[in-house]
Amino acid sequence: MTDLKVLHQHGLTHHQTGPLRAAGHTTVEAVAEFVDAHRALPEGTVVELPPGLGERRLALVCTAVDSWRAVTT
Repeated sequence: MTDLKVLHQHGLTHHQTGPLRAAGHTTVEAVAEFVDAHRALPEGTVVELPPGLGERRLALVCTAVDSWRAVTT
């Protein structure tokens, strides 16, 4: 399992990772599952967002996870 801090290398700050960590998403893999669940929903809907993580921050998280996947796979 990969510590959530690794996403800082992919453009996120503690302002984006903090709400994820507080919601129990403490690894990059857990955040990637969260992103996948979001993307699996119909257009125009979003997963239930943790407090402090709005749609704009969610978009940044998605981009960071994509970047992480690009260098790890």
